[in-house]
Amino acid sequence: MRKMIKGLLIGLAALPLAVGCSSDDGGSSDAVDQAHEVQDAYVEAYEAGDVDAMIETYADDATWINQTYGDTQTGTASMTDLMEWVVAVTDFDQSEIVDRFVSDDGTEGVIVYHWVGNRTDNGEAFDLDMTHVQEYDNGEITQVTASFANRDAYEQLMG
Repeated sequence: MRKMIKGLLIGLAALPLAVGCSSDDGGSSDAVDQAHEVQDAYVEAYEAGDVDAMIETYADDATWINQTYGDTQTGTASMTDLMEWVVAVTDFDQSEIVDRFVSDDGTEGVIVYHWVGNRTDNGEAFDLDMTHVQEYDNGEITQVTASFANRDAYEQLMG
């Protein structure tokens, strides 16, 4: 079942990347390198639970969109609050990054998570599969679109 969910998450995340991505574009190598660098820096910061380092990867006016239940955050202050909450609820020993990649033109990347933790309001456990499509510009994350593969994601996180 987990392999089916992983395949679904990767397939859905890759769908928007398939349009306009070409490995024949030699001019995009700087953008691709920058995208890999910022994705690597974000993943390293996430796995360390380092909110300040995560925030350094975002543009000042970056936007976070949660497609599953329509939440949008914009700007450094909102991102900091969101990342502090993420770190507070995440069990980093149980959570894992299942897969990740960058588009051929370096404008987008995907991170697939298995996210485990406990809610801050009542301590109840959650166990979710999530995908982030990150948009990059000039070595920064400008937008994250998050989606959950679990129908009950909102209930698990918020009750």
